[in-house]
Amino acid sequence: MNSIKREKSIIDIIFVFIVFGILLLCSLFVVLYGAKIYKKTAHDMYINFNSRTALAYVTEKMHQYDKRGCVEVTIEGDNPVLILKQFVNNDEYYTYLYSDEGFLKELTVKSDIGLIKNAGTKILKLKDFSAKKISDSLYKFIIVDEENNKNEFYVSIYSYTSDIADN
Repeated sequence: MNSIKREKSIIDIIFVFIVFGILLLCSLFVVLYGAKIYKKTAHDMYINFNSRTALAYVTEKMHQYDKRGCVEVTIEGDNPVLILKQFVNNDEYYTYLYSDEGFLKELTVKSDIGLIKNAGTKILKLKDFSAKKISDSLYKFIIVDEENNKNEFYVSIYSYTSDIADN
């Protein structure tokens, strides 16, 4: 009788260890799977943030300079540059938006100084920035982020009556 009791208790202990091991493996699987989902979600949020921030930044800059003659697209080297013009105390200033060294950059200087690419402030990390004038009031932009996601969008400016000299 004593040996039957002993056999039962060893089987009970082994069963408890097996159940505990299965529970441990399941919880480890859940934690690892949750970490994978979190990593993907965080990465997707980062990509969306960069894409939407770039889009919102360029759009807002265009609307800040929404006057006839204040927005221009030129080519510096091989890269398009968005030039936004404004008058402050009878001095003309240019704000340049351009791609350099893997970043969207912005530089504001007096109009007689011109674009100094390495002096610009880094706005966002990206691979490419393209700007093109479609019509007097419509501009096309293409932004390629670090993951090679291409975002193409259009910005329309609405002012047709005011002139740059009105400032």
